[in-house]
Amino acid sequence: MKREKFVMMIVVLLMMTVGNIACAQNVPLIIDPDKVDQYLAERKDTINVYDCVEQMPSFPGGTQKLKEFIEENLRYPKELEESCVQGRVIVRFIVERNGKLSNVKVVKSVHPVLDKEALRIVKLMPRWIPGRQNGITVRVKCYIPIIFRLK
Repeated sequence: MKREKFVMMIVVLLMMTVGNIACAQNVPLIIDPDKVDQYLAERKDTINVYDCVEQMPSFPGGTQKLKEFIEENLRYPKELEESCVQGRVIVRFIVERNGKLSNVKVVKSVHPVLDKEALRIVKLMPRWIPGRQNGITVRVKCYIPIIFRLK
């Protein structure tokens, strides 16, 4: 009798655990048969990061607005004005499926102080319009040059 209760309790705990795992991972317990392929593709593309997709991510308002954003927010570091350090810092980042930018890194450096400013500018950006592949929003790697010139 005790053994049967113990086994029954283990079964109930296992069922509760499976249910909690499914909820925690946002996995629907019932999937519409017509949407199985799309669901599987979306689940697969939460990990993949693309270099090139059918519809590349874009800054809200387009390239011109991106240039304006950089010009308005870029501050040439005062400590470098006398040394006249200039150049192009290349920053890499991932546009996530929700448009947020992640994994922001400098891939071409000019000077550590300019690199820090370039990272600040990219991290300051609003959410982008995410990229799409086969009609599904996906993660995409992007590169952006931040040019530092003295006037």
